Amino acid sequence: MSERRYEVEVGAPAEQVWAAAVDWERQGEWMFATRVRQVGDTRLRAVTGVGPAGLVDNLEIVDWDPPRRCTVRHTGPVLLGEAAFEVVPAGARSRFVWTERLALPGGAAGRLALTATSLPFGWFAKLSLRRFARFAEKYR
Repeated sequence: MSERRYEVEVGAPAEQVWAAAVDWERQGEWMFATRVRQVGDTRLRAVTGVGPAGLVDNLEIVDWDPPRRCTVRHTGPVLLGEAAFEVVPAGARSRFVWTERLALPGGAAGRLALTATSLPFGWFAKLSLRRFARFAEKYR
């Protein structure tokens, strides 16, 4: 299991940041090369990729504590583990924290693939968080 944590300061109050973060259908406006849709009360499907090809990521919401924390479980078929969005209020500003605990199937090969993708994943996550801050500050 590989754990990754990213955060960004947002010039908006916690309630606004929370609403922007859990607007699943609009996540593609800030999350790099990702489209998300809700497919049930607690289930989401994300596809990350360019054009028609992409990595399908099925997710289940397992912890819902608005406007502070949402945890989802990656249920496959490729990504396994958990991710969380946390909003930490700071008056008129907030800190948005994104944590991923990921595993890939395949034993040692899966662990090697996670290691090999950690640098590009980090770059895309940081890019996405910069985009998220701008998105959340204007969110309505």
